Amino acid sequence: MPKFSANLIIGASLMLALTIASPVQAGSTAEKLERAGFVCFVAGPSDFVHCWRAKDFSEPAISVMVFDQDGTRFMGTELLVHEDQYSDQPCPQDGGDWDYMGAIPYFACHHFYTGHHD
Repeated sequence: MPKFSANLIIGASLMLALTIASPVQAGSTAEKLERAGFVCFVAGPSDFVHCWRAKDFSEPAISVMVFDQDGTRFMGTELLVHEDQYSDQPCPQDGGDWDYMGAIPYFACHHFYTGHHD
């Protein structure tokens, strides 16, 4: 797999975020996104609902929409970068830290405050 630059990954994630932003602006919920073909699941220490268009973890970067525990209130986005592509890129929010997912080979940058950083 070719190495992607941090700028390419960040640029691609911004384009993905713009692509998926319109359903959120229309008042989407996780349930509506699932009906539209998104994959959604509960994850993390806060049991937030995460939704994305990918069907598997094969992309170098994945933009994820995050909802509250009920899947009704949009919390923000999360960028997942495959461990092969991660190179200490800055994480603009949530304390500036990337979280290694462990169960999947991705680092996560939350573009909203999760409340789980010191």
